Amino acid sequence: MAAKVFDPLPISVIEEICARFKLKHLSHSNLDLARNDLGCWVLRYLYKVYDPGNAAMERGKAAEHGCWVAHDGGEFDDPVEEAVKEFNRATALGVNGEARDRERENVKAMVAQYVAFFDGELPKLEGYQRRVEVEIPGIPIPCMGYTDFDFAEAVVDLKTTTRLPSAISSAHRRQGSIYQRASGNRGVDFLYVTPKKAARYPLENSDQDWLEVCETAHRLMRFLDKFETREEAAAVVIPNYDTFYWSSPSTREKAREIFGY
Repeated sequence: MAAKVFDPLPISVIEEICARFKLKHLSHSNLDLARNDLGCWVLRYLYKVYDPGNAAMERGKAAEHGCWVAHDGGEFDDPVEEAVKEFNRATALGVNGEARDRERENVKAMVAQYVAFFDGELPKLEGYQRRVEVEIPGIPIPCMGYTDFDFAEAVVDLKTTTRLPSAISSAHRRQGSIYQRASGNRGVDFLYVTPKKAARYPLENSDQDWLEVCETAHRLMRFLDKFETREEAAAVVIPNYDTFYWSSPSTREKAREIFGY
């Protein structure tokens, strides 16, 4: 009996599920949200309710932009200044003033740390924000993603954080396993940058992480197979408003309209 429970659904059934719920592709962020909060997943991917930007989110984008400028910007482009310009533009409206000021300073320090990590000798950038697609066995829609920095020897994903981890997180390992299967013989590294230091960790032995990606996708399809409409799915999931996924007041308000509490 257990074997039947865990057998993948037929591809034709999954195709019907994807058509019914208008799912055209999967991604690391999509699948990891399903792992952590199905209520938030239903809200985001079935009802298309997305969080507004916040200071921490825009910090990461702006710092990445500044790091790209350090590699490929013009002769007179300052990476830190360009990162701050990008951050100020993205946070001009709707972002808390205190958080904005704090993260602006983090942006400056993080870009400086990135450049210092390479001792000013930044390697040649061969690709930036490269779109990748991989096939999850038994899933008829692609799993997509965008790499950060492609170098000759490795794909490097930049993570900005205020605390430096000692190893690649489980979630990032799953993300890296997707990139690894779309990058040929190149390795996949994660470069964590804080305002005070940076560390680079290579992803190794990612077969188990890839298995988790694949199994998450199939379990998500089995879940969706039980419902004909998004309203039916919303009536079953239990949103946990105590987690950081629900930190946006506007998202919580919309969720309460949909979930009824």
